[in-house]
Amino acid sequence: MTKPTFGHFDPSRQEFAITNLRTPRDWYNYAWNDSIVGLFAQNGQGESLVQDGKGHRFHVAGDRRVYLRDSSTGEHWNLNALPCSAYEGAQCRHGLGYTEIESTSHGIHSVFGWFIPNEGPCECWSIALENQSNSPRELDLFAYMGTAFDGTYRPQIYYPGHGSFHPELDTVCLSKHQPYQGADAVKVFMTIDQSVLSYDAAENGFMGRGTVESPDAVALGSCSNTASEMEKSCCALQSRITLAPGETKTVNVLAGGVVSLDEIRALRERLFSAGAPEREVQAARTRIEKQLGSDTIETPDPLLNDFFNPWLKRQLTLGARWARVRHNGFRDQMQDIGALALLCPEDALREVARVLAFQYASGYAPRTWLDGKILDHDFSDNHVWIAYTVNRLIMEAGDKALLETPIPFNDGSPGTLYEHVKRSVSYYDTDRGPHGLMKIRSGDWNDCLNRIGSKGQGESVWLSMAWAGACRQFAELARLCGKDEDARQAEKWADDMADLIDQQTWDGEWYLRACHDDGGWLGGSENELGTLFLLPQAWSVYTGIAKGDRGAKAMDAADRHLTTPLGTASVLNPYPQPDSRIGAMSEKTAGTHENGGVYLHACAFKLAADARLKRHDQVAFALKTMLPFTDSEERKPCEPYVFCNSYFTIKDSYRYGTTGQSWGTGTAGWFYYALTCHVFGIRAEWEGLRVDPCLPPDWEHCQFQRSFRGTRYLFRFEQKAPRGKLLEIRVDGQPIEGSLIPVQDKKAVTVDVVLGA
Repeated sequence: MTKPTFGHFDPSRQEFAITNLRTPRDWYNYAWNDSIVGLFAQNGQGESLVQDGKGHRFHVAGDRRVYLRDSSTGEHWNLNALPCSAYEGAQCRHGLGYTEIESTSHGIHSVFGWFIPNEGPCECWSIALENQSNSPRELDLFAYMGTAFDGTYRPQIYYPGHGSFHPELDTVCLSKHQPYQGADAVKVFMTIDQSVLSYDAAENGFMGRGTVESPDAVALGSCSNTASEMEKSCCALQSRITLAPGETKTVNVLAGGVVSLDEIRALRERLFSAGAPEREVQAARTRIEKQLGSDTIETPDPLLNDFFNPWLKRQLTLGARWARVRHNGFRDQMQDIGALALLCPEDALREVARVLAFQYASGYAPRTWLDGKILDHDFSDNHVWIAYTVNRLIMEAGDKALLETPIPFNDGSPGTLYEHVKRSVSYYDTDRGPHGLMKIRSGDWNDCLNRIGSKGQGESVWLSMAWAGACRQFAELARLCGKDEDARQAEKWADDMADLIDQQTWDGEWYLRACHDDGGWLGGSENELGTLFLLPQAWSVYTGIAKGDRGAKAMDAADRHLTTPLGTASVLNPYPQPDSRIGAMSEKTAGTHENGGVYLHACAFKLAADARLKRHDQVAFALKTMLPFTDSEERKPCEPYVFCNSYFTIKDSYRYGTTGQSWGTGTAGWFYYALTCHVFGIRAEWEGLRVDPCLPPDWEHCQFQRSFRGTRYLFRFEQKAPRGKLLEIRVDGQPIEGSLIPVQDKKAVTVDVVLGA
């Protein structure tokens, strides 16, 4: 049986076209600015929320619907193309910061567009209508937005706040008391650039006894003009549109979250002025394209090429600004900002300064911040990522003066970018467990290992490796600044920790994962469950702390025990039932996420490690199994244009081969880094670009075009034999010694890289 196809990349428009709307689940696009983030599926489903600089946030959009009703016949339909069976030929196009749903029904062709402008706490809807019939049409248009602003629907309860209509603004507005931007009350609104015939602010007033496919307001031809008081609210507006045969009209809607009616008035004036929606969506796209840059790849896999630019880069920038969306994760944003530094160092500096402002003066960093509060959660790894991110930023920018950028700590005390890194590294020397390793506390990178060290004695082998690597990253920066004593101390910490790891955590074939509060080890051959974890094996190589051939042996063990048809699993012998000594990881079904699923964030770490070891076949396996587009019989389709966080390996289950969430994963940033810096092997150093590739065996020719300190580099790779070693580098036709390309004072440079036996 041939697998159904659902769409394709359209590189000419930098879009993904969904041509079969019967996708296995909703396929989302995200858009955002500094105030609002939203997701929008191929049928308009999704949500949006606004947030201020201190993490106060509230929900704006939930269910988005646009309905049309022919006023002469009473026939009605929606522009979301739901249900799919009634809209054959409908399609959806996801683009950079916008989505469009195109359909034709009852002689009316429609394009329901959605985007978020560069500035302003609102999302914009653009509804283009064309009368393709031979008769004049009088249509009632209903714009509807459900919201969790006042809570999710539950029967027989009271809801906070109230809703009302403001005729001078053609706006339905919902209000409640909540801190936001220094005020104590907020508003969710919907407004339209047409005259309003009727409205509803009460969900019951709009839906009545109908359904979401056929609300009473639409079926009967009018909203109920309801306000809302302590009942479930919504935003609904009705306008009338007349269209002559062949005539087209566009209706614009704004929905967002603000403090005052004056803000709504200002948004209307800016975004409803003549030509404004077209200018704003183009301005948003232009800004996105500038941030993503023009780096491209050309490989034997055309889908990988289209995925890389722009989708992979777009996905990692979401994490740099909005973390995993549901919360403001310090570690999440810091990792993704490290990838953003490769695309746009200027934006990376702005984002890193924003996130570092939540770090404690001690050097410790919290897990998250939300609703004006710092939420610590007792995680141990948040601050270890700072050195990696800042090192990448400085090497990309080539400007050590950036380390003197003033950034206060979260108590308001002064600091510089350099001081933030130094304190983050230094803090760990005071946070060791009984074996001298780093305390795991209530979780490290795997925050579902939340019972390993919650009493303050458990230790993390992975974090100890990551800290040793962070010390070396910091030492590089210290030497650039002439702070040799700082560098020597950091290097000694790294060397001493590498010795400890070698002496205490080698299990014979691989590295242990952690030590419990009570002293028992996790992740060893003596453990019946949780026997071997992927993470420390990959990081022993990535950080360079593995002694002798132990890193290679650990990676071989991971391949022997963790390889599945779906990719590399996160752990051998996952937990079949909850274990109070492990925590949330054991509460997940075995074969999902961290508990034995193919967790792609960890697979991206392995990809970098495999490339460092020149394990060409494993690099090829990772690319085949990690990437979201596939013809594998083992996998079920997910969004082909962005990474999900994991593939489920639950055997004999309908979920086998299905995926976790899309977009919100650190996989995108780390895959981008692993692919460009280790597979293509082009890494920024202070003196220039290091060339150290590890290409899949069957890539005879490929290219990577990359910007670096104002120069465009075109790297052309020729692999004369599979698993080729570096033989020659030519810069603009001239051979160079070694593998470092010094900084070039040119606008464009061509580099030929020859690999062979």
